Order: sequence, then structure tokens, then C-alpha cells
Amino acid sequence: MYVLNRFLHALLAWFSIGVFVILIADVVLGVGSRYLLGSQIRWTEELATFLLVWLVFCGAAIAYYDKAHLGINLLMTQLHPSARKITRLVSLLLVLVFTVTVMVWGGIQLTMERYGSGQMMSTLGIHKAWQYLAIPFNGCFIVLFNIGMLIETYKMTDADTELETNAISTEGNTDV
Repeated sequence: MYVLNRFLHALLAWFSIGVFVILIADVVLGVGSRYLLGSQIRWTEELATFLLVWLVFCGAAIAYYDKAHLGINLLMTQLHPSARKITRLVSLLLVLVFTVTVMVWGGIQLTMERYGSGQMMSTLGIHKAWQYLAIPFNGCFIVLFNIGMLIETYKMTDADTELETNAISTEGNTDV
């Protein structure tokens, strides 16, 4: 699972880089056309919004894999290592339930609803459903990353949990 998640993380990172490069080119084109031609090319703003939505959700999945989301570790550092493991497993299970129900299942429902409604992006001429597809698409990545973290945490010993907690508590310490 670890190798699969590393591959998916790298794939998602490269996809995000591609989306970001296209977003930069689109914004430069939009701003340039506004100043050089006197009016902005119409589709550049809608494309920028579309790409930004995808970039945000891809970034959320990448940050989840990297354990870079905001967290408060004060309670975790005070617990016994076995209690830390249980707490981490419970929090991972809660994230898994939320991601499966809200992002994956709810995102699929939302995407299908938008597709069924025939709602189109006015200047791009594509279904609005493509924009909403970013939610379940990246939700699936988070689910896979979460399952890997669950397996990793379940296999941890108390010593591993202690080492991880010490690493977390000293992260960002700038003692002089």
C-alpha cells in the first residue's frame, strides 16, 4: 500500500504542477489581453476558476498525504503511546468516514446532478460537472492515503509511536 500511495502522490503532484502551469499561462493571457487589447479574453477567467478548483482539491489531497494539514498535537504528546495509537486510529477512521460519505459519495452525487441538469460553463462550453468532479476524484486519493495511514498506524509499536511523537513535538522548534 505504501508503494502505491507514493506513486499516487507523485502522480497527483505532477498533475497539480501541470494544472498550475496552465493556470499561470491562462492568468497571464487574461491580464495581457486586458492591457494589450483593451478587453480580456472572455474564457480566461472561467478557465482560471476551473483550474483553481482542481488545484485546491489536489493540494488538499497532497497535504493530507504529507500530513501537512493543521493539527494540534498538544493532547497527543501527553498520552501514553498505546493511547496515542488508539486516538490516531479513531481520528483516521473518522476522516475516512467523512471522506467516503462527503467527498466521494456526495461528490459523485453532485457531479451526476450537475451533469444531468445540463448546466454548462458559458465561455468554455463544457459541462459544469467537470469542475465538480474534482471533489470525488481527490476524495478517492484521500481515501487511499488514509487506508495506508491506517495500516501503518495499526502496525506501529509503542516505541514507534513514541518516536513519531518526539519527531512531531520537536518539529518547528527554533530554540537558540
